[in-house]
Amino acid sequence: MQGAKKPSPSHRAPVGVLTAKPIALRLLTEERSALEQAALAEGRSLASQARIFFLQGLNDYQRKTSA
Repeated sequence: MQGAKKPSPSHRAPVGVLTAKPIALRLLTEERSALEQAALAEGRSLASQARIFFLQGLNDYQRKTSA
């Protein structure tokens, strides 16, 4: 089929995420194992799961510091 549009590639990161500026995160062996288990259970990449955990922690931090 000539002229058919190719579907755009899917992206794992939400629109607006700075994918060109990654942040390294060092974890203990036990912490990495917990991250791997959570990512596997949720069907996510390690980076995606780590971002979710970060956002949850950031939300908690902001609630505590604004009170």
